[in-house]
Amino acid sequence: MEKETKKQRGFYVEKGSFFVHAAVILLALAMAARLLGTMNLWSDAFKFATLIALPVISALLYILFILLLGRIALWSTILPVLGGAAFFILSATNGTDQLRMIICIVLSFVAAFVYTATLAGLLRTKWLNVVFFSLILAYQIVFLAVPAFSDQKDPISFADGMTLLSSIGIILAMVFGSLAIRRRKAPKETAELPKIKDPVVIKPETEEETPQEAPAEAAEEASETLNEQVESIDASPSAEKAPAPAEETEQKEEIQQ
Repeated sequence: MEKETKKQRGFYVEKGSFFVHAAVILLALAMAARLLGTMNLWSDAFKFATLIALPVISALLYILFILLLGRIALWSTILPVLGGAAFFILSATNGTDQLRMIICIVLSFVAAFVYTATLAGLLRTKWLNVVFFSLILAYQIVFLAVPAFSDQKDPISFADGMTLLSSIGIILAMVFGSLAIRRRKAPKETAELPKIKDPVVIKPETEEETPQEAPAEAAEEASETLNEQVESIDASPSAEKAPAPAEETEQKEEIQQ
């Protein structure tokens, strides 16, 4: 019991949770916006691998793992989250503002580290994930989306608008995914009753005849009855009536005379 209470409890998500459904829908919409906004980059192999294939594959893996393994192995979503963090770090290096680039890289790295530490059992709360993903979301909206969509002199293009909305959708999905996380409760401790030794049963000593003595007595009784029968046959009256041989000869001589 002590080992079970000391063992760290894992995290899981309910498949029918509202936050899980919201995260899945947002990721699907974000990937659709990403594909629409990067159609002109498909010819560039490096940009296709880092800005298109990496986020799309990571999002699909996250959806697959959280729906199929979210209750029994939520730690499997660490891989797609690390892939998403790598995508945001690579996309930040394409910017011209160094300060914003550093902020995005640091937030992405810290969020990935906290998410991994949480599901690995090093942290026992989900709220650090909610905080850091919310900070990244606030950065995307305040410092990137609002200035870009509010600039009337140089309006944002359709492709850039789709990619920006895609990034916001990914981060918002991670916020909902973090809110869906639940921690397994430890079983209630029950007081163990003292073990009672089994009672020792002492059998009373009785003088019982051994099984070998019974056949011997039966044989003696049978021999005694047999001897009595033989003696009774010898003493029967037929033996007394039988004539002696001398008397028979005398009777024959009298008859001849």
